[in-house]
Amino acid sequence: MTAMNRLDNAISLFSTTMMVVCMSTATIVAFVNVVGRYALGTSITWAAPLTEYLFIWSALFGAAHGFKIGMHIGVTALIENLPRAIAKYLLIINLLIMMVFLGFLVKWAIDFIQFSMQFGQIEVELRIPFWTIYTVVPLSMSIAIYQLLLKLYLTVTTPVSEFTYDAIMKDPEKAPSPEQQAV
Repeated sequence: MTAMNRLDNAISLFSTTMMVVCMSTATIVAFVNVVGRYALGTSITWAAPLTEYLFIWSALFGAAHGFKIGMHIGVTALIENLPRAIAKYLLIINLLIMMVFLGFLVKWAIDFIQFSMQFGQIEVELRIPFWTIYTVVPLSMSIAIYQLLLKLYLTVTTPVSEFTYDAIMKDPEKAPSPEQQAV
């Protein structure tokens, strides 16, 4: 296994673990809070904001992982019906535009975290600095950029004769073989 494969596997494991842990914890906290409210007549004051933030974290790590496995919505009818060389060129442009957008998002998030740190903003119910909550944005979007960089590399290095949208954008282990696409 190459160093790049190990890095990719580690990033993928991190993203999916964060997704599962955040979603599971949010579900458990929400359940316990509901049971406490109806069975005991009392609520956990910090349950609602914690659940909200954990769902957001889960969604953002899920979005980052979605770039790896090709789960994002895309209008592929056009690109799949174009000549391969034009489709490849358009996919490269598309990937670059997405990376630039996500790069701006990472930059904005880092600026926002610095602003929050500068003013010492604290989440009232959880009593933690807001910047710790906001770190999910640059972290998850950096992972998304990494996944797009891998897709860009694969697109650029794939010969036009072998280029298909699914072979690039879908999870390589789940992408249909050329024989399956011919059917």
